[in-house]
Amino acid sequence: MQYWRSILTSFLVFLSVPCAAEDAPLRLATLEYPPYITNTERGAQGLVVDVVNMAFSRIGQPIQIEFFPVARGQVRLLNGQADAFFSIKKTPEREQTMLFTQRALMSQDYVFFVRKDSPWRFSGSFDSLADASIGVVGATSYGSLFDTAVQAGVFKKLEPVTSHETNFRKLLARRIDAVICSRLVGLYYLDLLNGLGDVDIRGPVVETTFSYLVFTKQRDFTALSRQFDQALDAMEHDGSLKRLINAYTLPQARTPSK
Repeated sequence: MQYWRSILTSFLVFLSVPCAAEDAPLRLATLEYPPYITNTERGAQGLVVDVVNMAFSRIGQPIQIEFFPVARGQVRLLNGQADAFFSIKKTPEREQTMLFTQRALMSQDYVFFVRKDSPWRFSGSFDSLADASIGVVGATSYGSLFDTAVQAGVFKKLEPVTSHETNFRKLLARRIDAVICSRLVGLYYLDLLNGLGDVDIRGPVVETTFSYLVFTKQRDFTALSRQFDQALDAMEHDGSLKRLINAYTLPQARTPSK
């Protein structure tokens, strides 16, 4: 009898292990990217954060969100210290090392910001800004068109920094000629820095891009990635996604394109 009691106890302990793993929060790394993703005293907030929270809630998967600079967050994903990262643009290189969801979390228009008294403007050809000093955030993709131009050496004076706010501070201080950034993110930081009256969006949209949630490839998250896509599909179908978007009043383009 004692023998069978021991076997039963061992079996119950074995069964409890998967449950503990399923209850463990998924470790999500993200970046400060207001107004979409904001690090506040009450934790992560913003439209994209709400979408991610709702999708994982529907799956029944608890999550834990931590903020890191872009490059550091991606390193944590690649070495498995983070289970997932959001949001990030899809490139062939990244698809080799990261597991992308099929559905995008967000879309954005990328534009060039310059000071109003500046002679620089984007004509639609990257050659028009080839000699300008351009602020970018390191380890960030600005879409395939811009990224290809960078790889081809079109721009002679790219100046990478660790945050969008730093880029716009440098632009307002005349330390760089232009900043490429998502329209809404750029307007958010210019509003924060009281710089909306000093800066214009010059030229057409560079590219409309889509950003995704990605999982580390250090563990097999294929099934969870599919569940996440299915949750987003359901949110779109039942109107939850639209209601989330409508709940946010994002800054409007008070600085017109020229």
